[in-house]
Amino acid sequence: MPSTDLRVVKTLKQIDGALLSCLAEAPFEKITVDQLCRAALINRSTFYKYYTSKYDLMDRYLNRVLEGFRKQVDVTFVDASPDTIQSLLYQKNFENTLAFLHRHKAEYTLLWSIPQEKSVFSRMVDAVHDAILEKLPARQAPDPYADLYARLFATDMMTLVRWWFRYEGTITARDVQDIMHKNMKQGMFRTFREQMR
Repeated sequence: MPSTDLRVVKTLKQIDGALLSCLAEAPFEKITVDQLCRAALINRSTFYKYYTSKYDLMDRYLNRVLEGFRKQVDVTFVDASPDTIQSLLYQKNFENTLAFLHRHKAEYTLLWSIPQEKSVFSRMVDAVHDAILEKLPARQAPDPYADLYARLFATDMMTLVRWWFRYEGTITARDVQDIMHKNMKQGMFRTFREQMR
């Protein structure tokens, strides 16, 4: 259960911030607990009060990040039809999701670059995929087509976000919304052909 003691909350945020700043400077394997403590302005005993190792810190941090992402990702667009995808409801929901992702841009782009057995980006695609499947009506048996299209939608959405982050300044959140809506309304191939004209 999360602590409500403000000193504990502050310390844990300092440790999280230290992890991110150290990851921006060096690969995780080369980061030491001493470096994390220096960056967080805490001593080793404080670190070990909350985490058993740097691996424990990383695992728990990633779990918190992914859980926060899961809670914020809105996949109500799966209820839309090509005629209703431009509805204000779906636009606003996707806009809110994009705003959340953008607030965490620095954190996410850093985490996406960290080599892991399964990348953070792939885990985020999985979270969107799973959210889409949960939104669909329950079926007696697994539907391979539902799985395929949930994966395609999830990959499309997250790839679009990653592309936006890469080209931000040239590409706006509004551009991202327009592309996603066009992909859903008329299909990716037709949207691509229009863009290439």
